[in-house]
Amino acid sequence: SNFVLGNAQVQSLYPIVYCSDGFCELTGYARAELMQKSCACHFLYGPETSDQLTAKIQGVLDDRGEFKTELVFYKKGGTQFWCLLDIVPIKNEKGEVVLFLVSHKDITDNKKDQDPEQGPETGELPWVRPGPRARHRDW
Repeated sequence: SNFVLGNAQVQSLYPIVYCSDGFCELTGYARAELMQKSCACHFLYGPETSDQLTAKIQGVLDDRGEFKTELVFYKKGGTQFWCLLDIVPIKNEKGEVVLFLVSHKDITDNKKDQDPEQGPETGELPWVRPGPRARHRDW
């Protein structure tokens, strides 16, 4: 699976302390390039990555929360892909959040039949679809 582990005890940065081989394959980055970068994965953000969602990701990390969303990320070579992002806090025996498990699933194939005007640039949540009238047009 494609995931990184972030150190929840380094406030606001939450550096990557481990990344899976799958994450390296998905993003095109080598493990050495990723270590100590933020587990919010700012290095995957690009022009069509939703600012609203990236702010939410940082807020969820700061609040030690759990969050799942779909957004556009960019691989090292610049290739865009749709990602199902899932952030799960991991607690120690005292109940303190010590790590974040941040998993990334490429869902680009699921999005190919989505309307072209839908997505992060609309400011709408990507999984909210318009009504039938908005989808069917006479060209």
